[in-house]
Amino acid sequence: MRFPLLPLVAAILVSAVTSCDPAGPAGGPPTESQGTGIPSKEAAPGAVAVEAVAGQGLLESIDPQDLNRPRFHDFGELIYGDRLTWVARFRNSGRGPLKILNAQAACGCTRLAGMSVQEPGAAPRIIRSFRGGVITSVPAGAELEVSIEVITAFTAPNQRKLALFRMTTDSDLDPYVTLELGFLPTRPFMLAPTEARLLNVPTSHGGKARVKIIVDRKETLARILEVESSPDGLGVELVTESFGGEYVWYVDVEVAPLSPLGVTRGQIVLRTTDRDGSGEDGRLEVPVIAQVVPDVVLAKPLVTLGAVASSEGAVFESELNALVPGAKIKVLDTRVESARPVPLEIETRPLQPDADGRAAAWSVRITMPPGAPPGFVAGDVIFVLDEPVGGVGPDGASTEFRVLLSGQVFEG
Repeated sequence: MRFPLLPLVAAILVSAVTSCDPAGPAGGPPTESQGTGIPSKEAAPGAVAVEAVAGQGLLESIDPQDLNRPRFHDFGELIYGDRLTWVARFRNSGRGPLKILNAQAACGCTRLAGMSVQEPGAAPRIIRSFRGGVITSVPAGAELEVSIEVITAFTAPNQRKLALFRMTTDSDLDPYVTLELGFLPTRPFMLAPTEARLLNVPTSHGGKARVKIIVDRKETLARILEVESSPDGLGVELVTESFGGEYVWYVDVEVAPLSPLGVTRGQIVLRTTDRDGSGEDGRLEVPVIAQVVPDVVLAKPLVTLGAVASSEGAVFESELNALVPGAKIKVLDTRVESARPVPLEIETRPLQPDADGRAAAWSVRITMPPGAPPGFVAGDVIFVLDEPVGGVGPDGASTEFRVLLSGQVFEG
């Protein structure tokens, strides 16, 4: 039997659910519980007596950081990139069991790392799964521990953050439990762009990229000292400049000509001082990705026809590009190599050609006419050019550029 006054009691006890947006209601200034870090004076949910309510559970915070705001934890200033965990502890101070129906973070900078229930005189019961209609049940008098991990790398550096974590319970007294985690992830350096990207680097020409680094916080004395390590196959140089006492650093990354085809991913690790400008134990990582390809590429790396109805046929369109700056190519011929005959029509046309019919880009149109026999389509589409495409193969330089072909023809 539910008492008629329960909805009113719940309305008094339950705080409004907020979001990760630092703005207050209707776009106004932040409220006390929305990221200023100033404890509010509202009554703590679970701080009222519930003896008169039969069969209801209620989560009461144990040893909170702030008695006036028991469901808020302030980590203070953190190093950007750190991962820390807050263990929020509760006791079911109600007269009946309480079920946790749902538990999830409001944004990607926090995640549920663990949960356990401990009844008096018993060993903790570890919750292994956080999905389903009921995550766990907390008997009256038992304690609940919720471990929440903060991932500072998923936030904006040097900006105060209020992250929310919400639990839904079956209690009419306190159905929505919102935990608040405040922190300021600080990083002394800012990268522009945020990573060194060298994509579609022509093998015969190589490529370069530059990342600019400035001090992001004026009060820091941190400085970059040297390159400690970098991925194999890349040339990395640190350039330091000073203007009126303000430092700027550049990380120059180079892929040398005739580098092997393929992708390189990793981190360039820079040795830095401490934040006060002393020592050399600081580290700054600059993400890098480099992709070395032939001098000529198809804008779409595969000729994919997809599922093709035999009665309809298919059309594939793309562009053949010469990547070396100033280079122009000429398509002399095309053909298809496949284990089974594939009726394809290949058209190529130069875009803005010169007097010799050579161009930096060629349009490509591949048509499969209606009436193709059902079955899988696989093989290579080959473009024969007037000069080597770059990327020496086992048989030496080649003027043939090959692109994988795939598709499936079905009756229809």
